[in-house]
Amino acid sequence: MRTRQGFTLIELLIAMVVFVIVLGGALSFLTAQQRAFQKGSDAMGVLQNLSFGSDNLDSQIRTAGGNAPDAQPPVVYAGPTAFAFNADYVSNDAGDISAVYVDPDAPAAETEAMRVTGPITIPTSSPAFVYPSTDYTSAGYNSPAETIILYFDVNNETPRGDDFLLLRQVNGNAPEVLVRNILRDSTNLPFFRYFKLRVAVAGQLPALTLVPAAEMPMAHVLATHGNVADLVPAGRIDSLRAVLVSFRVTNGETGTIERSERISMNIPLPNMGLKSLKICGSQPVLGQPLTAVFDTTGGLEKVNLTWNPAYDENSGESDVIRYVLWRRKLNPGPPEIYGDPLSSVAAGFPNYLFTDAQNLESNVTYEYRLAAQDCSPKLSTPVMTPVVTTP
Repeated sequence: MRTRQGFTLIELLIAMVVFVIVLGGALSFLTAQQRAFQKGSDAMGVLQNLSFGSDNLDSQIRTAGGNAPDAQPPVVYAGPTAFAFNADYVSNDAGDISAVYVDPDAPAAETEAMRVTGPITIPTSSPAFVYPSTDYTSAGYNSPAETIILYFDVNNETPRGDDFLLLRQVNGNAPEVLVRNILRDSTNLPFFRYFKLRVAVAGQLPALTLVPAAEMPMAHVLATHGNVADLVPAGRIDSLRAVLVSFRVTNGETGTIERSERISMNIPLPNMGLKSLKICGSQPVLGQPLTAVFDTTGGLEKVNLTWNPAYDENSGESDVIRYVLWRRKLNPGPPEIYGDPLSSVAAGFPNYLFTDAQNLESNVTYEYRLAAQDCSPKLSTPVMTPVVTTP
């Protein structure tokens, strides 16, 4: 008989078993590698998400108050989930040397202060805080410092219910999402906490202390910053010196495949407590008219004098410290010369009203004069009102 070469059935079975074992080992190795790669990819994604969020928070929060007029508050609202502040962060003017960044394509609505005609409610503020309540100007123009709001809000796009979004809103424009898949650092721990200057012991220098929960939230309830009423408790928010931000970022998964990283960083507020340098060099510039209106409201005869802040109060040399008023009689009889001032009014208000009810005589024509005074103390060129005649 002819010899036939080949494999027996037993040999084939053995070869197949060995092949399956080798293939299974290779597949197990590849599966383990794929899982390790996916785990590393998830971890890197979490780190990148965390890094992007922390870099944005740090680079923006520390600019609070930058290039804002003295009357415009550096910090508007400081709560557990939202932090709102004013800063000249972006300008669309290529020649602007004061803004942090210049973006020629930035919309005008995101490069200047909000107007009182378009106030907004600070997102997640509780109780709801509406801002602004006045206009802020610099050199007669709208302030270049826009309002930036960084806040954490519940993510309604996922079913878990305990994750948040980090959003950024400029003025009244639509917010943009910076980071997703955010969790609280621990149960009931606020996203934002704050440090303020506090004198712990009388006679000692103030030190940074953590703001207690009982004092939160803080809001700049006064229309302007730095005026005589901007004191405790209304001015508590002006004592803030640093923001402590704490949160966790995940890969968006739950259970055993969830990956998370936490961060807690202290961001300084270097512009808080600073004011524009008062030069007190040249003669101050008033640049505002003075109006006078005779009034008998409440049965009292008086003349109401009104004017707006001088050009050099919140811009220019920023050195006006008071306003000086004079009064003289024009008739009957020969016109008087201006003598001693009638009164003076401290600077630091968004607008001014002075009521003159001092020894007004009937059937007399008066003229008033106003000048701004700096700390040298020089007086500006005065302005006069139209004449006012008492009945």
